[in-house]
Amino acid sequence: MSPTRTANYIALPILLVATVLGLYWVWGLLFVWWIVPTILNGQAFLVFEINRDDDPLLYWAIVGLWAVLGLMMIAASLFPQYAHLLA
Repeated sequence: MSPTRTANYIALPILLVATVLGLYWVWGLLFVWWIVPTILNGQAFLVFEINRDDDPLLYWAIVGLWAVLGLMMIAASLFPQYAHLLA
């Protein structure tokens, strides 16, 4: 099994356990991580594939949304007393 497949098999139960335990910062890290390959590949996925060269406005909107959502989830976990301000 390739390292990529192994990482996916490890990530799925971690994300499920994090969700059950209410550890949403783990999902925040995943959103932030998704930005890296998205920018390197020039492809984002929403419902279908979006290419940076074909639709740059939608592409960068998705990348920005993932960044904002990821950082909000991390911030809400680190500073729960201010989480209501992020909603």
